[in-house]
Amino acid sequence: MGTHLLVDGNSLTYRAFFALPTDMATASGQVTNAVFGFTSMLAYVLDEQKPEGILVAFDRPEPTFRHDAEPTYKAQRDAAPDILRQQMGLVREVLVALGIQTIDVAGWEADDLIATAVDELTARGKDVIIVTGDRDSYQLVDDETNVKVMYNKRGVSDYALYDEDGIEGKTGVRPEMYVQYAALRGDNSDNLPGVPGVGEKTAAKLINKYGGLDGIFANVDEQTPKLRQNLVENEARARKNLDLMVLRHDAPVGSVDFDDLVPKPNGAEMKRLFDFLEFRALSGRITAAINGMGAAVDLGPQDEQQELVAEVTVIETVGDAVAAIEGVAALDVAATWTGDPGRTDLVGLAVVTDAESADVAWIPAGLLAEKAVQDAIAAHSDVRGHNIKPLMRSLLGVGCSLDGIALDTAIAAYLIDPAEARYDLPDLIEKYTQWARPSDAAGSGQLDLDGTSLTDADLAGRDALAVHHLVGPIRSSLEAQGMTTLYETIENPLVMVLAKMEHIGIAVDIDELQGLNDKLTAEVESLVAELREVADMPDLNLNSPKQLRELLYDTRGLTPIKKTKTGPSTDAATLEKLEHEWPEFLAPLRRHREVEKLRGTYGKGLLQEVAADGRIHATFNQTVARTGRLSSDKPNLHNIPVRSDEGRLFRRAFVASPGTELLVADYNQIELRCIAHLAQDSGLLEAFNTGQDIHNATASRVFSVEPGEVTVDQRSKAKMVSYGLAYGMEAYGLAQRLNIPVDEAAPILDAYFVAFPNVKQYMDDTVAAARERGYTETLFGRRRPIPELMNSNFRVRQAGERQAMNAGIQGLAADIFKVALVRIDEALSRPGVESELILQVHDEVLVEVPPAEKQEIGDLVIELMHGAADLDVPLEVNVSWGSTWASAKG
Repeated sequence: MGTHLLVDGNSLTYRAFFALPTDMATASGQVTNAVFGFTSMLAYVLDEQKPEGILVAFDRPEPTFRHDAEPTYKAQRDAAPDILRQQMGLVREVLVALGIQTIDVAGWEADDLIATAVDELTARGKDVIIVTGDRDSYQLVDDETNVKVMYNKRGVSDYALYDEDGIEGKTGVRPEMYVQYAALRGDNSDNLPGVPGVGEKTAAKLINKYGGLDGIFANVDEQTPKLRQNLVENEARARKNLDLMVLRHDAPVGSVDFDDLVPKPNGAEMKRLFDFLEFRALSGRITAAINGMGAAVDLGPQDEQQELVAEVTVIETVGDAVAAIEGVAALDVAATWTGDPGRTDLVGLAVVTDAESADVAWIPAGLLAEKAVQDAIAAHSDVRGHNIKPLMRSLLGVGCSLDGIALDTAIAAYLIDPAEARYDLPDLIEKYTQWARPSDAAGSGQLDLDGTSLTDADLAGRDALAVHHLVGPIRSSLEAQGMTTLYETIENPLVMVLAKMEHIGIAVDIDELQGLNDKLTAEVESLVAELREVADMPDLNLNSPKQLRELLYDTRGLTPIKKTKTGPSTDAATLEKLEHEWPEFLAPLRRHREVEKLRGTYGKGLLQEVAADGRIHATFNQTVARTGRLSSDKPNLHNIPVRSDEGRLFRRAFVASPGTELLVADYNQIELRCIAHLAQDSGLLEAFNTGQDIHNATASRVFSVEPGEVTVDQRSKAKMVSYGLAYGMEAYGLAQRLNIPVDEAAPILDAYFVAFPNVKQYMDDTVAAARERGYTETLFGRRRPIPELMNSNFRVRQAGERQAMNAGIQGLAADIFKVALVRIDEALSRPGVESELILQVHDEVLVEVPPAEKQEIGDLVIELMHGAADLDVPLEVNVSWGSTWASAKG
């Protein structure tokens, strides 16, 4: 009879994580201690036992029947550290590459899956070894059916193999009575308290004498007074423990092929993955162990998971559309467009009507313009989607407001892991559900890569089904990391705020923009002619690095400063350093690059983005910046230059709509105020709370001069230090910014920390906490993983420290601004208010305000921005008015 291993994947991964140091990481910064330890354990047990087959079971994040029966079940457990959680996916990737079958089922624990799998295998006459670090499996040991437990005691290779005698020797009771014994003792790891005063020996003695709980409580009067009292008072607790601790043998394990649990490894994928993980020696060990089972490495991966396929019904009438929408408690939706999502015509909307049977209704765009359909959509308060903002924007275009959004799976996944950078549906399906990654998906925003294999209805239907299956695990993950409130109060309502801003857009003076473009074009052409003349090359292509390299280094003989793969560098930093060697050419060349970028990006580029309504409708993104900051594209209005004269001129092209004025409000020194609050430095707190010029006050302390004697240069340097600290700047960075040697910059930075000692302490404490936990956390609960802190490369670790220093500051500033945006939009959405929020740029908002509302809205915006967070320093807001963005900014 062949032996099969049943492995508790979560148990071994957790054991591995805490057995090995968290500074195990790849050169790229990926922490690998848990996945390395798990793979080492796997290699050890496979080599030791040489089984015929293997199955690995995993827990899932959703609550189980035990949570339903006992709300406090496992409630004391902290959320798994991010650096462990991140590696769970890698553990799964290892198993996939090795071709080892895995199973996880929503609502069931791995122990129950293993218990059911034991029955399936023993019924087939197989011997079973359960590999785990969890004692619950002791109850499954059975000599008659040859079921043993291989228990991980510590480390990655210290195991004990228990049969019935082994369990009795370990616990004092036979396996069939173990769960009765455990019910008396309780299980702290599951938050199941036992009977007070009943330890291992007492529990075993009682079980062996009376044969279980029934016998014990039937003879409770035979016990000592104290033990009798404890037993009587805690009988219900012990019996409840028994109900919860008994493993279920009816878990849904139909997805497993119990007749063929031999691994089917993918050699190419194993090589790719182990190269990435830098498991050079370990890859050989695990390969040998797999081959020892008779598994051929060249077999392709066997996809045991099922792909989502929607049964789509095309809706043809308003009544059927309304019925489909109103017939579900939660509205899981997805849509398709003729082109760019949210910016082209909406083709239709898919709505899941019965997830169990995969039934989806497809509502063509024409029906979505009908008021009855819009009213049905608007009535829903539990709408779920993936990247749902484009849909909201499209529906606004036909007069429908999707106000009931409850979950955007892309934004929630970003919040759970902002370092992931992959939030497409195929990635999330693979990561969070039991469904297979669609075979035609390769990282595209939609599940169908090119749209040829599925119709719009089928494609959107499958997307909507995917959303439905993601909702549970995504919400559980948010809850496990303590970010449900952050999502529900900030990120989720912000989706509609941004959708409305995108829909409304900002008005543009096309003539002004065209004039700026013409001016820049003329200057570019003039500079091209000048540069060709200086170089004596009539056909010189200034956009050709090859020609520039030959001209600068071969013909002119300039000093190479930095090498690239193709030769000496011609980048901006290099040209700046070389300018003194050939100023007649390099000065106008640098100017040409600057003007050409302005022209292409903000001259010609902005003109191309003006819509038919004379407005620019940019896109705002919540899932790009790791700090939580918003970003912008199509076009990127956040990057319109403000320091150059030409950049400022572009703001003249952004205008108020006829009959309105632009209100521009931005936070004053929000990052510095966040530093003051977080560091609790008395000097900074006093300066802000007494209304001092913070940069003057800082310079006074740093340079040890009276406030009235601070020079312009000293104030400028102090300002540079203050803002640089918000981004984790060190002496080298300060030297670069001030264009001074590092040995001159370092004393300035040291003097700052002497003047404001709590700032230095805050920075140090933040890095230490991030290194321990693997992430930083803002006051609002936003987490940012910093795996670079575990890197063996000193420079990478330094970069991680800078990230850790600024994450709390930037993240808090981002959270405050988002709260303000949500509250401003909520106030402007009141009946009768005509003012509209039209743009945000960094910490700045633009509102179009009619004259009648100027006083009220001006005061209201200031009040809402002031009150967005309760810090120990005031949140100051700069407010200005104008007919153009430029005139308002001054």
